[in-house]
Amino acid sequence: MRIVNRQKGAALLLSLVILLVLTLLAVSGMQGSIMQERMSTAQRDGMFALEIAETAMREAEATLDGLSDITDFGSTTGFYDGTDPNSTVPSPFTAATWDLDGSGDPDNAVKGSTVNGVDPLFMFEYKGKVTVDPEAQLPRDFSQYGGAGAAEFDYARILVRTAGPSGSSMRLLEGFYVFQPGGLGGGNP
Repeated sequence: MRIVNRQKGAALLLSLVILLVLTLLAVSGMQGSIMQERMSTAQRDGMFALEIAETAMREAEATLDGLSDITDFGSTTGFYDGTDPNSTVPSPFTAATWDLDGSGDPDNAVKGSTVNGVDPLFMFEYKGKVTVDPEAQLPRDFSQYGGAGAAEFDYARILVRTAGPSGSSMRLLEGFYVFQPGGLGGGNP
């Protein structure tokens, strides 16, 4: 009796095609998970940068509250007098504005306290004086300043720029702050 072998390799070909399809699905899935990991890392880094910038904003506000007078504006690095027509405030969107000199200090800004290995930078622009009455919607308690009537305050713009811990993300915050030189017990010069 003669055995006839009629196999032509169809099972092998079919299994190789299925293996190829499964390999392509696995590679595609890996690429998707790698992309998601990168996105979540970038989001985490951005959130850290935002938290550091907010901390630096509070530090900048405390710096303004600690001024004994407003003479630093226009004469100290990072303090710009926006009321002086001859004074130019650097653009916060230009990288050179935030450059560091050879010793690691900023050329145009003030270096804040290090947070998680990141040095935030901030600068101030004096905007002038503002008079507010007790009905104004300021987030302040006038009793801290010794009265409940109309009061004159100084007004400044604060710009804070910071990177995330990896350095791949940047955050720029702008705030406007009403303060009185000399702090809570001080008066205007």
